[in-house]
Amino acid sequence: MPIHLLKPQYFVDVRDTARLHVAALLDRSVASQRIFAFAHASNWNEIIPILRRFRPNNSQIPDPPEEEGRDLSDIRPREKAAQLLKRFFGQPDWITLEESLRSSIDGF
Repeated sequence: MPIHLLKPQYFVDVRDTARLHVAALLDRSVASQRIFAFAHASNWNEIIPILRRFRPNNSQIPDPPEEEGRDLSDIRPREKAAQLLKRFFGQPDWITLEESLRSSIDGF
């Protein structure tokens, strides 16, 4: 799939998502609520340089699109999710894009 088809958006690491599912099960105050797992806004201009840093010899990594925008959505309910991560797992913040990408490609 050409990367220009994937527009800028928020990302979340699968480990944060899993932890939020567990926290929602354990916290009775979360009953019948949606938990917004939106870690950080990202785009290809952020992702491509990270991938190239981790795999400098990989010539298959494409160039990022020119003049790519950002997702400017203000996801206010994401703060509740961040608080759940902190309260139940002692996690000071979301897993970063860089750490998420590193973990995703370590086995390749």
